[in-house]
Order: sequence, then structure tokens, then C-alpha cells
Amino acid sequence: MPNSTILSTQEPPKSRGANRSTKAAGKLKVLPEQPDVLPDRKPPGWLQAPGRSNDAEESVGTTGDSDDADIDDDDEPEVYNQLALIPEGTAKRDALRLTKKKAKSLPRVTAYATANSYRMGPLMEFLNARKSAYNTNAKLIDEVIYTPYAFKLPPSSAASSTRARNPTGDLLGIPELRQEEDTTLGEETEAPKKPSKFDTTTAGAEIFLFEYGTVVIWGMTEPQERRFLSSIKRFEIEKLAPEDVEMEDLNFYYANYSRIYNDVITLRKGSSYMTKLSLSHAISQSVKISLFEELISSTIEETKDIPEIIATTGKVGMPHKEIMQKIGQLFLLRTNINSVGSVLDSPEVFWTFPDLQPLYDAARSYLEIPQRINLLNTRVEVLQDLLQLLKESVSSKHAERLEQIVIILIGIEIVLGIVTILVDLMS
Repeated sequence: MPNSTILSTQEPPKSRGANRSTKAAGKLKVLPEQPDVLPDRKPPGWLQAPGRSNDAEESVGTTGDSDDADIDDDDEPEVYNQLALIPEGTAKRDALRLTKKKAKSLPRVTAYATANSYRMGPLMEFLNARKSAYNTNAKLIDEVIYTPYAFKLPPSSAASSTRARNPTGDLLGIPELRQEEDTTLGEETEAPKKPSKFDTTTAGAEIFLFEYGTVVIWGMTEPQERRFLSSIKRFEIEKLAPEDVEMEDLNFYYANYSRIYNDVITLRKGSSYMTKLSLSHAISQSVKISLFEELISSTIEETKDIPEIIATTGKVGMPHKEIMQKIGQLFLLRTNINSVGSVLDSPEVFWTFPDLQPLYDAARSYLEIPQRINLLNTRVEVLQDLLQLLKESVSSKHAERLEQIVIILIGIEIVLGIVTILVDLMS
């Protein structure tokens, strides 16, 4: 992994996009209903508690409401091929209303792959030290740190004083945070906005930090995400360069049904952080896969000319040093990709909380993780073939060099023999 400073506070990381079809086309995945079992509150017999089946989404009638009439005529909903699978009622109406534009106004669920790993011990200490300032309450759940996290806005007077002292934004130099603060402080004088048709009620942002260098953030704005990422970069091991940072971005809201549709997660009202943990495991794995997908694509693009050169000339056409460097790069990449295997295994938390496994499996299916792993393995095989080809080329060059040395030595021996014979004849 490249070593360099991670995120600029002025420019957000750009998402290059996961290699999954659901980024461009709508897909429906019903989330199984699971009892919310918290680590510190296990009901008796929870291991045997069966999860309720949810093969079809709950169909709730409109009961005489006029929500359908509130769909903007000039904001035509995007209807996808799986829309017909959604039962009539609230669930169907919400899906029709969720255009791309409206979905982006919902709270964010964002995953970032920023480093090879995090230093979890110091990170826990850092979060525990922010209890009073940011309402943190960090918990270590296997290899994941969970914590709520709230950015508190200062009172109007304090905000004005802060802006006077720091005209470029907050102390981290993020102008968007000042704009966000101004907007929030000015809401008291604005006319009341039209209430959202979707339940976006949340007690605050929630964060899941994974040991293998990814973080999943629920309920922050983009400037807040950048501010948080900037605050934890001191705990990153083998930081990624800003252009190498991968990102998954979805949205969420609450309802009386649960599903993932068109990159919008619908959580059943009252869901605990353990539900989000199950989903976050899959989202985190997806963004980690994206990182390796990009690495493999870049490597294949950089080395695609080598087989063509060999096919045309019969030789690699590269200096020995360059060949050895390329072999080293491919070997390191293959080692890194092989290490992702443990990351993509089913998390150990589901051995303790098996009722949450179906929720995780459903999210993995929506994010097409099994298919992407298969494609990843296929591309790794291509790189392994290229690695073997370069190794054989080096071995062949080495054998040719040895043959040349042997021929030269035989020639020297023949010359010395002839000289010896001539000397004997002349003496």
C-alpha cells in the first residue's frame, strides 16, 4: 500500500465506484427481520430465538392518506425492473417517490477505505476521551469499534465569535462546516420547510471502525465525515494516498418495513446499533473489495503490453532489473489480495449473535460481494499467469547466460589446448 498523507480537508475523496451493477441499476433486497440483541443485554434463550420470516415486504395500505398526490409531477420517479416485486402500500409508494435526487437528501451511510489497518487500542482511548465533547460511547465488538458521535454546534454568539476569529471555517479549515453551521443557526428565522415523507429521525451519527482500515459512518453530512476522518488519520497504518481512497455511499431512513432498494437502506423503526453493525460489516467488505478491484485493474492496465510484446518478438523486451521490479510488485499485490480473504470471511460476531447472520448475508447479496470475489479471484489468476511468465523469462535469460559462459569457457579451454600443443611441438 502506498504511504502518504490521507485526506485533504479541502477536497473530499472521490468515489471511483464499486464494481457492482447495483450502482447503476435498481435492485431490491428484502432484509430479514431480526431480534435486536445487544451485547450488554442478552435475553434468556436468545441463541434459540428464531428470526421472523420476511420473504415479502409488509403491505400497508394508504388508509385514506394523500401521500401519492404529493409526488412532484416534474420529478418523475425512476422505476426499475424489480419495482413490481414490491407489494402495494406504503412500501411501494415510498419506492415510487425515491428518485435519485430525493434519495440523496436522505441521511448518508458512507464507507471509506483509508488505510491498511487502524491502531485499535489508541483509537479506543481517543474516542473515550471525547465522551463529553462528542457524546461518544465506544464499544469494542470483536474487531470493530462502535460509537455514537455528535458534532455539537455552538450557540449563535459563540458561533459569531468563532467566525470572526476564523473566517475560513472551523479550526480544521473546512469551509463547508461553517456553511452548515450558518444554515442550522439561520433555520429559526426561515419559514418552516415542507416535512419529509420519510422518517429520518436519528439520535445522532453512529460510527463503525474496522481493524482492516475501513470506517462506516451513519448519519453524518459530508463535511462532518471529512472532519472525523481527518481526526483519526493519526491512527492509520500504511495510509492510502488521497487518490487511492475508496468510498461506498448509500442513504437510509426508517419505516415499518426493511429492505435495500436503489442504494437506499430502509431500517425498521426501533432498530438498534447491532442491526447497523450487521449491515456495516457487508458495506465495509464491499469498500475493501473496491480497493483491490482498483489495484488489480490498474496493474492489469500497466502490464497488458507485456504479453503482446512476447507474442510479437518472443522476448519480454525489458531490462533484467525492470523485470525483477515488476515481479516484486506483482508478488506484493498478490500477497495483499490473498490477505483480504480473512477480511471477507463471515465475521466472528455472528458466532455469538447468529440471529444477525441473515441480515449480513442479505446485505452481502445486494452488494454482490460473492460475484465480485469470484471476479477478483479470476483476475488474480491472470496476474499469477503473468507473474509466472516473467519468472520463466528471467529463468530463460539466466539459462542463456550460463550457456554463454560455458561456451566461452570451452572456447578458452580449446585455445589453451592448442597453445599447449604448439609449444610442445616447438620445444
